[in-house]
Amino acid sequence: MRRSILSKTVTTQLPHKSEVTTKSKKPFLDSTLSTLLKISIISAATSLAATRSRYKHASSLQAIFHFTTTLAAYVWGALLPNGFTKFIHPLVTCTVLTWILIQLTALSTGSTFKKILSSYCVGSLHWSDSGAGDHLLNFLGPSVVSFAIAMYSRKRLLKENLFIIITSMLISAGGGLFGTAAFVRAINLGGTNGALVRLSVLSRNVTAALAMVVTSILNGNISITASVVVLTGIFAATFGRSILDSFGIKDPVARGLAIGSAGQGLGVASMTLEPDAFPFAAMSMVLTAVCATTLVSIPIVKKMVVNLATGS
Repeated sequence: MRRSILSKTVTTQLPHKSEVTTKSKKPFLDSTLSTLLKISIISAATSLAATRSRYKHASSLQAIFHFTTTLAAYVWGALLPNGFTKFIHPLVTCTVLTWILIQLTALSTGSTFKKILSSYCVGSLHWSDSGAGDHLLNFLGPSVVSFAIAMYSRKRLLKENLFIIITSMLISAGGGLFGTAAFVRAINLGGTNGALVRLSVLSRNVTAALAMVVTSILNGNISITASVVVLTGIFAATFGRSILDSFGIKDPVARGLAIGSAGQGLGVASMTLEPDAFPFAAMSMVLTAVCATTLVSIPIVKKMVVNLATGS
């Protein structure tokens, strides 16, 4: 009787299992969002004052303001209810809020949306010239390299499935290029004069850094490529695991290779909840990108892909 009462008391005091699970699934702490919002408000006031007084380092202060508010927007989007983030990825929420922020910055400083947007990412890391986007992109390399930790922890599993990994790499790289080329031509993407658009979307399943290289080799438009790659990654991160579940694909090797070869960095990041599948996703992403870049570097392959996409 005494043990029963004690057990009941302890059970009452402990949090419910579902509550613990829900809390552990939070991607960020509420305090993180609170801190970022405070920094954003301070940097916003400082940037506005510097711009209006024509302070020589106003652009640098504006970059700091945009950097912190972009982070705050992403964290806020990630902390929204699961029912919302399941269909609207935090990156979409962050992008929309950043556009609104840029428009408000333009209105408050007497500038234009296009001008402020062009200063967001200028392709330089010099502190007096760079924008918020330049510094955010600078983190892309280290974040991709960090995937190596997960891959090394599963090196035996990767070695045992080496043949499958190589086969997946060849199919995803070649199939991605030629399959996309055939599809965009079949639907006549971009219309009669849409050759540039078609060539720009061929690297849709290649991670951003090398997708730009592939597009340059194919003489496409890098801006279009960046948009398509991000949208593809968002789709893979939001719906990839659900699609695999709906087809009954449970094997971690197959799940990881599928997401990594199709969803780039965002897709791979969504697999962190599956420790056995994540290394394969990271490996597949890297190998697919390298293989696709190598293929289009071969003149005969490049010519075949271009001809298939454009019909020339």
